[in-house]
Amino acid sequence: MVLYPTAIVFLLIWLVLTIRDPDNGLVMAIAVIPFGMFAALRLGGLSIILANLLAVFTIGVLIIRYVGIRHRLSPLRLPMSSVYLWLFAIYALFSALILVRFFAGKFLVFPLSVTFKGSLTSAFYPSTMVSLQPSNSNISQSFYILLTAMFFMTAVLVMRRRGLHFGEKGLAWAAGLNVLLGAMDLAQLDSILAFIRTADYSLNNHHMVAGMARVIGGYSEAAAFGAVSAAFFSYFAMSFLIGNRARDAGLALGNLICALLAFSSTGILSLAAAGILILLHAPVFIKSGMSRQFAQSLVIAAAAAVISICLLLVLTSAETFATKILNSLLFSKGTSMSGLERAAWASGGFDAFYKTWGLGAGAGSLRANGFFAVLLGNVGLPGTLAFTMFLLHGIGAPIQACERSIARPFYAGRVAALTLLASMLVSATGPNPTLLLVSFVCVAVVAREFAAHRNAIAVTQQYRTA
Repeated sequence: MVLYPTAIVFLLIWLVLTIRDPDNGLVMAIAVIPFGMFAALRLGGLSIILANLLAVFTIGVLIIRYVGIRHRLSPLRLPMSSVYLWLFAIYALFSALILVRFFAGKFLVFPLSVTFKGSLTSAFYPSTMVSLQPSNSNISQSFYILLTAMFFMTAVLVMRRRGLHFGEKGLAWAAGLNVLLGAMDLAQLDSILAFIRTADYSLNNHHMVAGMARVIGGYSEAAAFGAVSAAFFSYFAMSFLIGNRARDAGLALGNLICALLAFSSTGILSLAAAGILILLHAPVFIKSGMSRQFAQSLVIAAAAAVISICLLLVLTSAETFATKILNSLLFSKGTSMSGLERAAWASGGFDAFYKTWGLGAGAGSLRANGFFAVLLGNVGLPGTLAFTMFLLHGIGAPIQACERSIARPFYAGRVAALTLLASMLVSATGPNPTLLLVSFVCVAVVAREFAAHRNAIAVTQQYRTA
């Protein structure tokens, strides 16, 4: 086991904050999510990312605390979304332990861990296929999925007790740190970033697009950084439009710039999804009591942005540059080596689904592309349905009319979760939903519960008055 020195500093910060208030561990676990390549320790060949390690410690502390005071607490109530997420996690564990052994050796897969052993399937990309067999990836992916389910349940219980602002504090810190890490990478402060790039991943910070270096922030490659930045942008843009808070506007703008500077097709498509989702939710922030002055400011800002873009296109060669970027990232993506390789991964995921009679080859058994193909190939139809029900119960239906303090986090969490899910549908390669996605869903779930409680109180008061 190797414990990295820089991680000790963060562990000490977590310890101090947790001693002051055990719930603070949740805030910090969410806040460090942008450190996507920061391995706190290494166990054998497995790098334990800092956010996951802090999530484990936070869950452990809160379990100990719950056991100590359970006699003073009401019976544990889990939202239906948490029940379905647990069903997804349990089936993922079952598939990783049983199904992968049942189907072992019966067909070829692209392994989740990159390897050059096996059969080369094409001369256009380096990915190889190997016979399906149990591996360390089954254990690691099962662990991450179970951790995600436990983290979601823990976050729900804490936010119920402490309020939505408690979870949002962690998201605000995370969004700010994401912008800071993006700025540091843009400034090419690689010597400093090396202290938080300790995971055993391939570091892709040397790729160029149309002569421009990609910004990857705290992640190992541009796609992950672009997707996360777009998700943070959508959360705080929606929060700003409903709540009119200057902090939210700053975080949204910073993460928008980060998503654009990633020069990633995943990031661009995620931003497009965010824009569409925000427009679809326009009735929400229009009806939330938007003042005339705020609406006029938005119109003026939008007009200024359009005029600036037009002048930039007319007076400079920005049009040529933008065309090269879009052609490289979107229009010719399907015929590029990366596009062909990802298409093959997606096909491999669907092939595994068919050859396992819809049961899945086991969580972590194969690499696919696109979350739909990933889920079907790894956990089959049962796992895919359980995860779909988790999303439907968490962010599916809008909430009934309620005050802005509840509507704002619900719709911000909903839009951000859908934005991140859109990026996963494009480029995810593993079945872990991630801590960030369940954090967004958690905010929406707790807001829905608060809205239902407030509406029930209002109905009761009206009944008594009548």
